[in-house]
Amino acid sequence: MTCSNLAKRLLQLIPILVVLLLILGDGKPAAAGEVTCFRDLKTCYYKAAMPAYDWLEMWLYGLDCELTFIDCSRRALVGR
Repeated sequence: MTCSNLAKRLLQLIPILVVLLLILGDGKPAAAGEVTCFRDLKTCYYKAAMPAYDWLEMWLYGLDCELTFIDCSRRALVGR
């Protein structure tokens, strides 16, 4: 490998190395205890299964549980 080929290779690798350094240098600790989507879903399903509801109310309550779970999951993944 000649000197000019080596220089071209290094110039191609510099942007990749810069991106890797930026990604690794911006590390933040994960907040594991804040997101409770699955526990909230379980609690919601438990409330939906109460005998005070008829089948239609139970079904609609379950849909609300699922939509809330989807929103919670989206917020946990995207952060908004």
